[in-house]
Amino acid sequence: MHFGGNGLAAIVYDTDASFDVARLHQLLLIRLSLVLPHNTEMTRHLAEKSMQRLHVFRPNSLLQLATSLLHLPSYHKVHIPEHEIGLVAVDSVSAFYWPDRFIAEQLHRIPQSVQGGPGPTLVNPLQHVLTALGRLRLSHAPSIILTNWGLNFASQSSGPATFYKQHLHPLPLYSENYDANTLPSSMLGDLPPVPMPLPLTHNITLFPVSIPPFAPELSLYEAVQQEVEYRRHMVQKREIIGLVRTTGSREISRLTFRITRENIDINYL
Repeated sequence: MHFGGNGLAAIVYDTDASFDVARLHQLLLIRLSLVLPHNTEMTRHLAEKSMQRLHVFRPNSLLQLATSLLHLPSYHKVHIPEHEIGLVAVDSVSAFYWPDRFIAEQLHRIPQSVQGGPGPTLVNPLQHVLTALGRLRLSHAPSIILTNWGLNFASQSSGPATFYKQHLHPLPLYSENYDANTLPSSMLGDLPPVPMPLPLTHNITLFPVSIPPFAPELSLYEAVQQEVEYRRHMVQKREIIGLVRTTGSREISRLTFRITRENIDINYL
Protein backbone atom coordinates (compact mmCIF):
# COMPACT_ATOMS: atom_id res chain seq x y z
CA MET A 1 0.00 0.00 0.00
CA HIS A 2 1.31 3.47 -0.93
CA PHE A 3 1.33 6.03 1.89
CA GLY A 4 2.83 8.99 0.01
CA GLY A 5 6.30 8.85 1.58
CA ASN A 6 9.69 7.99 0.11
CA GLY A 7 11.41 6.30 3.05
CA LEU A 8 14.31 8.79 3.07
CA ALA A 9 15.83 10.65 6.01
CA ALA A 10 14.89 14.29 6.69
CA ILE A 11 17.31 16.73 8.31
CA VAL A 12 15.86 19.89 9.87
CA TYR A 13 17.97 22.76 11.19
CA ASP A 14 15.62 24.55 13.58
CA THR A 15 17.43 27.86 13.96
CA ASP A 16 14.27 29.66 15.13
CA ALA A 17 13.60 27.04 17.85
CA SER A 18 10.03 26.75 16.61
CA PHE A 19 9.89 23.25 15.11
CA ASP A 20 7.39 21.17 17.10
CA VAL A 21 8.25 17.47 16.81
CA ALA A 22 5.22 16.40 18.87
CA ARG A 23 2.90 18.36 16.58
CA LEU A 24 4.45 16.72 13.51
CA HIS A 25 3.94 13.31 15.07
CA GLN A 26 0.29 14.17 15.78
CA LEU A 27 -0.34 15.26 12.18
CA LEU A 28 1.42 12.16 10.87
CA LEU A 29 -0.77 9.88 12.99
CA ILE A 30 -3.90 11.59 11.74
CA ARG A 31 -2.76 11.39 8.11
CA LEU A 32 -1.94 7.68 8.40
CA SER A 33 -5.19 6.92 10.23
CA LEU A 34 -7.08 8.19 7.17
CA VAL A 35 -5.33 5.54 5.08
CA LEU A 36 -5.54 2.81 7.74
CA PRO A 37 -8.75 3.66 9.62
CA HIS A 38 -9.06 0.25 11.27
CA ASN A 39 -5.44 -0.58 12.04
CA THR A 40 -4.25 1.55 14.94
CA GLU A 41 -1.22 -0.63 15.63
CA MET A 42 0.09 -0.34 12.06
CA THR A 43 -0.57 3.41 12.08
CA ARG A 44 1.53 3.87 15.22
CA HIS A 45 4.26 1.62 13.86
CA LEU A 46 4.52 3.54 10.58
CA ALA A 47 4.49 6.89 12.38
CA GLU A 48 7.27 5.75 14.72
CA LYS A 49 9.40 4.49 11.82
CA SER A 50 8.88 7.76 9.97
CA MET A 51 9.82 9.87 13.01
CA GLN A 52 13.02 7.84 13.42
CA ARG A 53 14.11 9.14 10.02
CA LEU A 54 13.71 12.74 11.19
CA HIS A 55 16.80 14.40 12.65
CA VAL A 56 16.53 17.89 14.16
CA PHE A 57 19.51 20.13 14.96
CA ARG A 58 19.35 23.52 16.66
CA PRO A 59 22.52 25.54 15.95
CA ASN A 60 23.09 28.82 17.78
CA SER A 61 24.91 30.67 14.99
CA LEU A 62 25.54 30.56 11.26
CA LEU A 63 29.03 29.20 11.89
CA GLN A 64 27.56 26.37 13.96
CA LEU A 65 25.10 25.73 11.16
CA ALA A 66 27.88 25.64 8.56
CA THR A 67 29.98 23.31 10.73
CA SER A 68 27.05 20.95 11.28
CA LEU A 69 26.33 20.88 7.54
CA LEU A 70 29.97 20.12 6.73
CA HIS A 71 29.90 17.19 9.17
CA LEU A 72 26.49 15.92 8.05
CA PRO A 73 27.99 13.30 5.68
CA SER A 74 29.93 11.82 8.62
CA TYR A 75 26.82 11.90 10.80
CA HIS A 76 24.91 10.18 8.02
CA LYS A 77 27.51 7.43 7.68
CA VAL A 78 27.57 6.71 11.43
CA HIS A 79 23.97 7.24 12.56
CA ILE A 80 21.71 6.64 9.54
CA PRO A 81 23.69 4.57 7.01
CA GLU A 82 20.60 2.58 6.05
CA HIS A 83 18.72 5.65 4.74
CA GLU A 84 19.60 8.19 2.11
CA ILE A 85 19.15 11.86 2.96
CA GLY A 86 16.14 13.06 1.02
CA LEU A 87 15.57 16.49 2.57
CA VAL A 88 17.65 19.18 4.25
CA ALA A 89 15.65 22.15 5.57
CA VAL A 90 16.94 25.27 7.33
CA ASP A 91 14.25 27.24 9.17
CA SER A 92 15.18 29.97 8.99
CA VAL A 93 18.38 31.15 7.38
CA SER A 94 17.54 34.67 8.64
CA ALA A 95 17.55 33.69 12.33
CA PHE A 96 21.01 35.14 13.02
CA TYR A 97 20.76 38.12 10.68
CA TRP A 98 20.72 40.86 13.31
CA PRO A 99 23.51 39.56 15.61
CA ASP A 100 25.72 38.78 12.59
CA ARG A 101 25.09 42.24 11.18
CA PHE A 102 25.96 43.82 14.54
CA ILE A 103 29.24 41.87 14.77
CA ALA A 104 30.18 42.77 11.19
CA GLU A 105 29.55 46.48 11.86
CA GLN A 106 31.66 46.36 15.01
CA LEU A 107 34.56 44.68 13.20
CA HIS A 108 34.47 47.24 10.40
CA ARG A 109 34.88 50.02 12.98
CA ILE A 110 38.13 48.60 14.34
CA PRO A 111 41.10 50.51 12.85
CA GLN A 112 43.56 48.43 10.86
CA SER A 113 46.34 49.60 13.20
CA VAL A 114 44.57 47.87 16.10
CA GLN A 115 44.14 44.74 14.01
CA GLY A 116 47.89 44.69 13.25
CA GLY A 117 47.62 45.93 9.69
CA PRO A 118 45.55 44.72 6.78
CA GLY A 119 44.62 41.09 7.01
CA PRO A 120 42.50 38.63 5.07
CA THR A 121 39.03 39.77 4.12
CA LEU A 122 36.38 38.67 6.58
CA VAL A 123 34.10 36.02 5.13
CA ASN A 124 30.38 36.36 5.71
CA PRO A 125 29.24 33.35 7.79
CA LEU A 126 26.43 32.80 5.31
CA GLN A 127 29.08 32.11 2.68
CA HIS A 128 30.24 29.12 4.73
CA VAL A 129 26.66 27.86 5.03
CA LEU A 130 26.11 28.03 1.28
CA THR A 131 29.45 26.34 0.61
CA ALA A 132 28.52 23.49 2.96
CA LEU A 133 25.08 23.14 1.38
CA GLY A 134 26.65 23.18 -2.07
CA ARG A 135 29.01 20.35 -1.18
CA LEU A 136 26.14 18.39 0.35
CA ARG A 137 24.12 18.89 -2.82
CA LEU A 138 26.96 17.50 -4.92
CA SER A 139 27.63 14.52 -2.65
CA HIS A 140 24.13 13.49 -1.52
CA ALA A 141 21.69 15.32 -3.86
CA PRO A 142 18.94 15.99 -1.30
CA SER A 143 16.10 18.45 -1.75
CA ILE A 144 17.19 21.65 0.02
CA ILE A 145 14.70 24.11 1.50
CA LEU A 146 15.71 27.45 2.99
CA THR A 147 13.12 29.63 4.69
CA ASN A 148 13.77 33.33 4.81
CA TRP A 149 12.19 36.38 6.39
CA GLY A 150 10.60 39.10 4.28
CA LEU A 151 11.96 42.38 5.68
CA ASN A 152 12.02 44.91 2.85
CA PHE A 153 9.41 45.31 0.14
CA ALA A 154 10.68 45.25 -3.43
CA SER A 155 10.55 48.69 -5.01
CA GLN A 156 8.87 47.31 -8.11
CA SER A 157 6.61 44.33 -7.73
CA SER A 158 4.71 42.60 -10.47
CA GLY A 159 1.91 40.10 -10.25
CA PRO A 160 -0.84 39.58 -7.70
CA ALA A 161 1.19 40.41 -4.58
CA THR A 162 4.06 42.44 -3.24
CA PHE A 163 7.40 40.64 -3.13
CA TYR A 164 10.45 41.30 -0.99
CA LYS A 165 14.03 42.28 -1.62
CA GLN A 166 16.68 39.86 -0.44
CA HIS A 167 18.35 41.09 2.75
CA LEU A 168 20.86 38.24 2.99
CA HIS A 169 24.02 38.23 0.89
CA PRO A 170 25.21 36.13 -0.74
CA LEU A 171 22.08 34.10 -1.35
CA PRO A 172 20.72 32.64 -4.61
CA LEU A 173 18.16 35.04 -6.06
CA TYR A 174 15.08 34.51 -8.18
CA SER A 175 15.24 35.99 -11.64
CA GLU A 176 13.10 35.59 -14.73
CA ASN A 177 16.21 35.60 -16.92
CA TYR A 178 18.41 33.58 -14.62
CA ASP A 179 20.04 30.28 -15.60
CA ALA A 180 20.95 28.73 -12.26
CA ASN A 181 23.32 26.22 -13.84
CA THR A 182 25.67 28.71 -15.51
CA LEU A 183 26.70 30.81 -12.52
CA PRO A 184 30.29 31.24 -11.25
CA SER A 185 31.60 28.75 -8.73
CA SER A 186 33.37 31.14 -6.33
CA MET A 187 31.69 29.49 -3.32
CA LEU A 188 33.33 26.13 -3.82
CA GLY A 189 36.68 27.00 -2.26
CA ASP A 190 39.15 24.23 -3.06
CA LEU A 191 36.66 22.14 -5.06
CA PRO A 192 37.10 21.91 -8.85
CA PRO A 193 35.18 24.44 -10.96
CA VAL A 194 31.56 23.35 -11.42
CA PRO A 195 28.26 25.22 -11.85
CA MET A 196 26.79 27.15 -8.92
CA PRO A 197 26.62 24.67 -6.00
CA LEU A 198 23.28 25.94 -4.72
CA PRO A 199 21.07 27.13 -7.58
CA LEU A 200 17.67 28.48 -6.68
CA THR A 201 14.98 26.56 -8.54
CA HIS A 202 11.79 27.81 -6.86
CA ASN A 203 10.91 30.80 -4.73
CA ILE A 204 7.69 30.67 -2.68
CA THR A 205 6.42 33.87 -1.09
CA LEU A 206 3.90 33.27 1.70
CA PHE A 207 1.38 35.73 3.05
CA PRO A 208 -1.98 35.43 4.84
CA VAL A 209 -5.19 36.05 2.97
CA SER A 210 -6.10 39.72 3.23
CA ILE A 211 -9.06 40.36 5.50
CA PRO A 212 -10.71 43.67 4.57
CA PRO A 213 -11.04 46.12 7.47
CA PHE A 214 -14.33 47.67 8.34
CA ALA A 215 -14.98 50.91 6.50
CA PRO A 216 -15.04 53.98 8.79
CA GLU A 217 -18.53 54.94 7.67
CA LEU A 218 -20.08 51.56 8.57
CA SER A 219 -22.69 51.51 11.28
CA LEU A 220 -22.41 48.98 14.08
CA TYR A 221 -25.29 47.00 12.56
CA GLU A 222 -23.60 46.85 9.13
CA ALA A 223 -20.30 45.78 10.70
CA VAL A 224 -22.02 42.95 12.55
CA GLN A 225 -23.69 41.84 9.32
CA GLN A 226 -20.35 41.76 7.46
CA GLU A 227 -18.79 39.83 10.32
CA VAL A 228 -21.52 37.21 10.20
CA GLU A 229 -21.74 36.95 6.40
CA TYR A 230 -18.11 36.55 5.37
CA ARG A 231 -15.48 38.18 7.55
CA ARG A 232 -15.65 35.70 10.45
CA HIS A 233 -15.37 32.82 7.98
CA MET A 234 -12.17 34.27 6.50
CA VAL A 235 -10.64 34.73 9.96
CA GLN A 236 -11.50 31.21 11.08
CA LYS A 237 -10.32 29.69 7.80
CA ARG A 238 -6.72 30.81 8.53
CA GLU A 239 -5.71 30.46 4.91
CA ILE A 240 -2.19 31.15 3.67
CA ILE A 241 -1.38 31.97 0.06
CA GLY A 242 1.88 31.00 -1.60
CA LEU A 243 3.10 32.54 -4.86
CA VAL A 244 5.49 30.15 -6.60
CA ARG A 245 8.08 31.56 -8.98
CA THR A 246 10.43 29.33 -10.96
CA THR A 247 13.87 30.57 -11.87
CA GLY A 248 14.12 31.39 -15.58
CA SER A 249 10.35 31.71 -16.01
CA ARG A 250 7.90 34.61 -15.90
CA GLU A 251 5.01 32.39 -14.81
CA ILE A 252 3.71 32.75 -11.25
CA SER A 253 1.82 29.79 -9.83
CA ARG A 254 -0.35 29.92 -6.76
CA LEU A 255 -1.11 27.58 -3.89
CA THR A 256 -3.18 27.92 -0.76
CA PHE A 257 -2.93 25.96 2.43
CA ARG A 258 -4.49 25.80 5.86
CA ILE A 259 -3.05 24.26 9.00
CA THR A 260 -5.88 22.97 11.14
CA ARG A 261 -5.83 20.99 14.37
CA GLU A 262 -6.21 17.75 12.41
CA ASN A 263 -4.53 18.29 9.07
CA ILE A 264 -2.67 20.41 6.54
CA ASP A 265 -4.80 21.15 3.46
CA ILE A 266 -2.91 22.25 0.33
CA ASN A 267 -4.49 23.28 -2.95
CA TYR A 268 -2.57 24.12 -6.12
CA LEU A 269 -4.21 26.68 -8.38
